[in-house]
Amino acid sequence: MRRLVPALFALALSCGPGPGSFVPVPNAELPPPVTLVEPPPGPFNGKVTLTFTTDRPATVYVSVDGSDPRTTSRGRQSGPSPLTVTLEATTTVKYFASEGAKDEELQEATWIRAGGPVGTIRGVVVVGSFVTGQEVGLLRNVELQRLGKPEQPTELPFFYEGLSSGQHRLTALADRNGDGNLVPFLDFQSDTTTVELDLSDPFKAGPEGVRIYLGASGSGLGTLRGVIHLPKPPAFQNLQISVLSPGMLGANLDPMALLQLLQGGYRILTNQTDTDYPYVITNLEPGSYVPVPSLMGFGNGGIAINLLAHPLQPVTILADQETTKNFAFGPVTISGEVTVSAAAAPTGFAYGIVAAKTASLTEGVQAVLMPVLFTRDPLTGDVKGSYAGAAFRGNSTVSIRVFTNANMGNPLVEALPWVINPFAAQPPHATVPTQLDDVVKDILVP
Repeated sequence: MRRLVPALFALALSCGPGPGSFVPVPNAELPPPVTLVEPPPGPFNGKVTLTFTTDRPATVYVSVDGSDPRTTSRGRQSGPSPLTVTLEATTTVKYFASEGAKDEELQEATWIRAGGPVGTIRGVVVVGSFVTGQEVGLLRNVELQRLGKPEQPTELPFFYEGLSSGQHRLTALADRNGDGNLVPFLDFQSDTTTVELDLSDPFKAGPEGVRIYLGASGSGLGTLRGVIHLPKPPAFQNLQISVLSPGMLGANLDPMALLQLLQGGYRILTNQTDTDYPYVITNLEPGSYVPVPSLMGFGNGGIAINLLAHPLQPVTILADQETTKNFAFGPVTISGEVTVSAAAAPTGFAYGIVAAKTASLTEGVQAVLMPVLFTRDPLTGDVKGSYAGAAFRGNSTVSIRVFTNANMGNPLVEALPWVINPFAAQPPHATVPTQLDDVVKDILVP
């Protein structure tokens, strides 16, 4: 019987397979396995799970760190098909399958993170020193999200979900009056950032990395901050501060351009009780600047301007840093009557500027422009008007000069260069020494 079995097996091999018989193919003759990945390469939101499936049982090898999974096992993931791998960032994936002695060619594809989960907005509010110690919140359209009270400059994360397509307006707020509320226009607020969502577009369906700056500057830019002191609460005056390039206050000063910059500075909301007002100016290019705080209000003949400037000592703004500069107006009011003789008086409608300035190497320049409307004395032809200016510094010498519209001149254009230039040669019409008391001084222009 032992001899019969080998003989029968040899006979079967010599006869070949019968119809419909399965003949296994030796492994050496099989092609390498083929891997299919779902979903295919392209954009995704939030995170994506890749499924690697082979056309026959095989082991899949995957790397997501840029290494070659054929030559290293560090960071490599492997397992029998189907194998799943989850991505949460833009990643180039390298993979291949192996079965027996057959290795698939190395495959490579990239999946791009287009943003966060669909219908979300994620980012940070960058908080500067100006608003530390205050309650901070973020307003999305009309919905307020409170972010806490930072005690130092930091980045406060925020996240919105369940949003629909359309525009979403984001404004960061700080409770500067300490009333527990966050109210636009009353509290300190950032610029408004508009984010456009389109849930059908992966690249607009879940914006992330949104940065909103609250009293802070963007990368590579600098911040100027400080406090402006007023000895008396301002009455019907607008407090603001501008930054000028040193060249603007030189010999080629453009009065109208300077006035426009002064009116477009950082505005500070004043009240009838406080005397110290913090300010902040952000996103300044590194370099030298002359900060100019100013008080603007209505005088006897129009808008009066009171400003401080130190052209000889500009501040230096550094990238990604805060620079501090404080200012103080004074407690003295100067007022009086101006008389312009008939010989120097303008014809027709008469108006002018009473310009006052104090200048020193340590304190810089204080310039006050007080508009005057004149009335004419029918008997003498003289024109007269009253002037008044507040917040002068005490213990200083104030030079006062009168500019009128005589000879069709523009009093404001003529007055600004004189008050800003500490080396102006024109003689004043009056000189007033101040202590800490109000001064009444009548001026005669012969």
